Amino acid sequence: MPTLLKIKKFIENDVWKINFTLEASSMPESDRELIRKFGEPRIDIGGTYLANTPNQLVLPTKYIRVKSDLPFTQEFDAKSHPLFLTAPIDAKASTQARAYAFQNYFINAFTAAFTALRNSSDTFTGEYIANI
Repeated sequence: MPTLLKIKKFIENDVWKINFTLEASSMPESDRELIRKFGEPRIDIGGTYLANTPNQLVLPTKYIRVKSDLPFTQEFDAKSHPLFLTAPIDAKASTQARAYAFQNYFINAFTAAFTALRNSSDTFTGEYIANI
């Protein structure tokens, strides 16, 4: 059973918002065991992501933890949200396009964090028989 990431999109006072929440009860016991062993995966929600190709938004590097830092809400102001003041924004990249791009970026980063966690499981121990 995959881990569920709930995404809620809404507009409040002319500001677009996306809220990401982890459905912790949906986590397989194997993932919970890996988190107990290796710690919570970290998600980089900064960096560069595509808004409208080839336009890119460059965000400040920011890391959040899969469990302890969620829920996480990102705001997208159509005019001058500080998140985008230093970003090379093309006028054609609408607020909605930026919000969807960030949503996809977040989902990909979340998936990659769990993939990396699962790949970090202890593969050293156990029995191995070599045919010689």
